[in-house]
Amino acid sequence: MPEWHLQAKSNEKLLLFFAGWGMDEHPFLHYSPVGKDLIIAHSYTDLLLDKSLLAGYQEIEVFAWSMGVWAASMVLPELQNSNYSISTCTAINGTPFPIDDEKGIPSQLFKGTLDTLSNKTLEKFRLRMCGSKALFNYFLERAPQRDIEDLRSELIAIEKTAGAKSAAAFQWHQIYIGKEDRIFNLENQKRAWPGTAYTIIDAPHYPEQLFKHLLR
Repeated sequence: MPEWHLQAKSNEKLLLFFAGWGMDEHPFLHYSPVGKDLIIAHSYTDLLLDKSLLAGYQEIEVFAWSMGVWAASMVLPELQNSNYSISTCTAINGTPFPIDDEKGIPSQLFKGTLDTLSNKTLEKFRLRMCGSKALFNYFLERAPQRDIEDLRSELIAIEKTAGAKSAAAFQWHQIYIGKEDRIFNLENQKRAWPGTAYTIIDAPHYPEQLFKHLLR
């Protein structure tokens, strides 16, 4: 199952955040939503959902970023059609199609990332993700504490799962697309949401200012 980090405050409302590939809880712990518990999902080596973590909340707000949009699209449809009180679902710089030449990350780019993954290429990926040296340095202060082999295993699992099973129909209420996204590019994201309204924002793939706004 994805790994879950719960900041338990015993609130009646929950903010459920699906992070992107290569993440853990550390880049997001400083977002402490007022009046809500926070669960951070990450590490998508499989997509089994522990429903017990979500039981008892009167309201659940879902936010998903990057590869987390696909992960949420895979595991949450059954909750959206059940007794769990999901009030809003927001997708940020990601699509339900993780490896897709038209609506996700192009297959050759994904394969290149997997085949060449090292500490050096990870640093380059994170710089592209952040879009600027200043934001990159900010991210590194809260960097995930995972090693290369762990990240490689996650990529392999995503490739395998994405090739075997398509994301189910899932209702997203709000979509944000970063104009400067160099991971999920702008046009692919726009093609991924036919008939769904989206908002273009002036942000890179890692939209720290938007996170500040949405996750606090």
